[in-house]
Amino acid sequence: MITLGNRFFPVRSAVCFFVEGGIILVSVLASFLLLQRWGGVTIIDLHDAIVRGVVVAFFCQSCMYLLDMYDLKHLQKWGDLFFSLVLAVGVVCIGIGLVTYVVPEFGVEGSMYYLTILFVATFLLFWRISFDIYLHQYSPKEKILMLGTGEAAQLLGREIRQWERLGFQLAGFVSIDPETGNNVAGIGPLLGDASVLVDLAKKHRVKKVVVALNERRGGYPIGFLLDLKVHGCDVVEWTTFFEMLAGRIPVDNLAPSYFIFQSGFRKSILLLFTRWLLSLMAALALLFILFPLIAVTALLIKIDSPGPVFYTQERVGRRGKIFRIVKFRSMRVDAESAGAAIWASENDPRITRVGKWIRRARIDEIPQLWNVLKGDIEVVGPRPERPEFVRKLEKMFPYYSLRHTISPGLTGWAQVMFSYCGTIEESKEKLQYDLFYIKNMSVKLDLLILFRTVKIVLLGRGAR
Repeated sequence: MITLGNRFFPVRSAVCFFVEGGIILVSVLASFLLLQRWGGVTIIDLHDAIVRGVVVAFFCQSCMYLLDMYDLKHLQKWGDLFFSLVLAVGVVCIGIGLVTYVVPEFGVEGSMYYLTILFVATFLLFWRISFDIYLHQYSPKEKILMLGTGEAAQLLGREIRQWERLGFQLAGFVSIDPETGNNVAGIGPLLGDASVLVDLAKKHRVKKVVVALNERRGGYPIGFLLDLKVHGCDVVEWTTFFEMLAGRIPVDNLAPSYFIFQSGFRKSILLLFTRWLLSLMAALALLFILFPLIAVTALLIKIDSPGPVFYTQERVGRRGKIFRIVKFRSMRVDAESAGAAIWASENDPRITRVGKWIRRARIDEIPQLWNVLKGDIEVVGPRPERPEFVRKLEKMFPYYSLRHTISPGLTGWAQVMFSYCGTIEESKEKLQYDLFYIKNMSVKLDLLILFRTVKIVLLGRGAR
């Protein structure tokens, strides 16, 4: 397991990606060699066959990425796997056909086209089934022993269960409080109490013990934990491990001292300047590239419904500064005629016909590039909220004001990891992702967010 942006990134997903790239390339070369040797057909030379193999691999694996086929944590049913693979191959058939028509020197045509598609579909299906069986039954897993049975331990236990295919396995719970021992039923086995912690770790060949105690009733079993540590067992605090698994900070179960003693949350001047400069350059480039789309969208909005093309709204920026964000108008002019700020909901009746489509494709957000140029926001950061919502949420969540310690963004970690936020409970979930980003902010994490944003925009996910 490696870390990317201070979050676990499963090596098995990377292995799957590169193996499938090789399978696709070999499929193209195999079809070329078969046709040349036994079919009596000489269409292209070996160099051109390799180039075409790379093109096919790019198309196929891009489709598989967009269909979440490399998210091994969630793609667990064979039916879903088969459907996604068929859909990906179908899109590739169309894509390769278009490439062959537009740029023949990079395309695959004739007998080689059909043979390549047959090989790719067959080999990928066989590989995925074999790999799935390996993940379920034979892959090595790092066993985790949980010290604690309270809410924090249960939360982390459920998260670990989702990572079993990717290298972690919950060995069980060790209780330090008899009153909460029965709460872990359905998550993992209760193996005993802290007095047998060392014996349990040896018996189950545990390499990592996670301390997940909501309260220090009776104190930590320091002696047992030290014994485990000096004998090579990794002892970690639960919040750190949870963050690396889930990519969020669990605000409900944090001690007040967490934000004081945890590493992170400190931003160097060089990092802040680099992010600002990259945001400025990206905004200028995107405005130039997207100008035709901006013009067409403005015309469609004007034709579709009466009112202005652009819509401005107050938002809270860095250090609580109020600014006006610019968006394409996607709702009726009287959307908030009652005077109260209202969260958008799914199938909101206030959304216009054109607004429905530009929100789904996130086109309504493009004018915010002007806010980037003005310095109100950056390309990546927590999404700015309306002052009315901020006042309410700051009263409910004590750490909410930390969102305003950095510049807000056009896209963010919460946007690529969580769906649209339209309720108080969803705002709390979103806050956990925002806090994770603020703690671990880096150019590397920003690039990961932008990469995931492309997928969300292309698939129209998370918009309301």
